[in-house]
Amino acid sequence: MYLVADGKQGAVGLHGDGGLASARWRAELTRVGSLSGRERQVFDLIGAGHSNRGIADRLHVTERTVKAHVASILAKLGVESRLQAGLVAQVHQLMYEGTWPEEPRMSDT
Repeated sequence: MYLVADGKQGAVGLHGDGGLASARWRAELTRVGSLSGRERQVFDLIGAGHSNRGIADRLHVTERTVKAHVASILAKLGVESRLQAGLVAQVHQLMYEGTWPEEPRMSDT
């Protein structure tokens, strides 16, 4: 992705000058640890682009349960939308866990 500012183009990355995640990303990424095991499963599936129905089918729960988990995830991460949560999930995966797994964790917790 490129940003045009003052006539200059440059890559918009996740890292600041020192190669560390920006303060904005650090806040959300730190909050990922506050998610419960089941919320983390839902979080990973949101990041992989699954719908509530798709998540419900994979985790063998109702869509209503998934919606409750999504609402809790948004609150815990301090983000405003499912899209933002999905972006945090992708950044977390890329920065801390390598590449996306074939199947997100499915253990019951």
